[in-house]
Amino acid sequence: MTKTYEALVVEIDEVVEDVMVLLVEGVLVKCFASYCPSKIKVGKQYNVEFEMVLPEANFLVPAHGTDAKIEMTGNGLSCVISGYLDGDVFHSFVDFMDQGIHYEYPQFNKRYVEVAVERIDVSF
Repeated sequence: MTKTYEALVVEIDEVVEDVMVLLVEGVLVKCFASYCPSKIKVGKQYNVEFEMVLPEANFLVPAHGTDAKIEMTGNGLSCVISGYLDGDVFHSFVDFMDQGIHYEYPQFNKRYVEVAVERIDVSF
């Protein structure tokens, strides 16, 4: 089951209105609205669900640390997310459920890792 989070819409892209910046759990994240049944407004809070869109290969590396964080790479939607891999849950600034990472990288289960992500999808 996917967890929902309360997120504040900070910015909506002027050209591609499905691209937006949200504030969730104290972290700013640029993401793509993959499901949005109604008009979203800047300054309003919504219950949302997140999912990582992963590249085909080589998207996870072991890392040192304990901080769950996100770092945008470039001007697009790509980013690196740091967190703890715990079976089918990747704990970071939010919990990403059922991403299948543990199947491809079982050696990193129960470890702090960095995941290179093509984009983060958000569903409203």
